[in-house]
Amino acid sequence: MSWTVGFTPEAYKEFQHFPRDQQQMIQRAIDRMRNDPFQGNVRPLKGKEWKGLYRKVIGRYRLFFLPIFSRRHVEIITIRPRTEKTYR
Repeated sequence: MSWTVGFTPEAYKEFQHFPRDQQQMIQRAIDRMRNDPFQGNVRPLKGKEWKGLYRKVIGRYRLFFLPIFSRRHVEIITIRPRTEKTYR
């Protein structure tokens, strides 16, 4: 069974501002998440404000998502370039 993937409005807006080649790279990773969102470099985040969220490494970007297991749905919360402020 496959998963559905959706964006929050903020995440979609961030995605649209990336260069076209970076959008394609991120989109390919999102397409692969439909089969198994936990495949690849995916880890649960720690801390109160990150509880329940996971992050996926896509090149120099970090995709933060919330899996909803009962509906087999992944909600992409944000996509950020990896910097020292990414997890703050």
